[in-house]
Amino acid sequence: MNRYLPYIAGLTSSVIFGFSFLFTKMAIDFTSPFYFLAYRFSFAFIFLFVLKLSGILKAKVTEKSLIDLGLLAFIQPLMYFSLEITGINLTTSVEAGILISTIPVFVLILSRIFLKEFLSGIQQFFMFLSLAGVILITISRGLHFSKSLVGALFLIACSISAAFYNILSRRASLNYTPADITYHMMLFGFLGFTSVAFFWSLLKRETFEFVRELLIREVMISVLYLGILSSAVTFFLLNFTLSRIPATRASVFPYISTVVALFAGFVFRGERLTLLSMVGATMILLGVWWINAFASKMKREVSE
Repeated sequence: MNRYLPYIAGLTSSVIFGFSFLFTKMAIDFTSPFYFLAYRFSFAFIFLFVLKLSGILKAKVTEKSLIDLGLLAFIQPLMYFSLEITGINLTTSVEAGILISTIPVFVLILSRIFLKEFLSGIQQFFMFLSLAGVILITISRGLHFSKSLVGALFLIACSISAAFYNILSRRASLNYTPADITYHMMLFGFLGFTSVAFFWSLLKRETFEFVRELLIREVMISVLYLGILSSAVTFFLLNFTLSRIPATRASVFPYISTVVALFAGFVFRGERLTLLSMVGATMILLGVWWINAFASKMKREVSE
């Protein structure tokens, strides 16, 4: 059973994150993206802080851990979400979906360099099959491009930062637990995004709005889901997965979020479900399953 836990964790985190798009869309109709990030990571950190105080969460914070995990926590969530939100604002959803889906490709490259982890030829084929599935789902919503080179560069940088997070979390797992890593990530996210949002509200002379918008029902519901489940819990599950299986295999699980988001949009928002998107979803599921099932089979054969 223990050998399946990383896969269960990876799958669960992807399902949770897949629904996050619904809650994000609901919230940003009432508040600014950077205010929302401040709310999200404030709730995420407070949730983990309470668990730590109660003794449920065993996470240590020392001067050494702040130094060791500082770069990882800066890259994810601070750099990743800042680049993502800027890139999305400058491009279309089609471009954003395609460019962000390249994360596993960058993980594949960086894992070879820094971790000496490899995928077999057939696993690489199925990884690109999943990537093609994401692109199919994305373009099934309509081909609209912004021609914004700056926006595209922000999104590529966003994908590279996510890839580096996978590498750094994998390395950090040698000395720190998933709870340690997640706690530092939420701490940095809380301090960084809250500071930026607060000073921005001062500059715009809308500090009252910064506080008031959190109390809007739709924003509060979204913050509770995204802060607790889609940040604190999801990143803990991702860090746990990365501590147990190679980054190249763990990086494809987020593709399942695209499938979940597709069906969540169809069920809860009445969004269109096309044949092209169904084919894309099948390609994603087949690719993710094969990459990890093939690796597990090879591992069992070697052990025998």
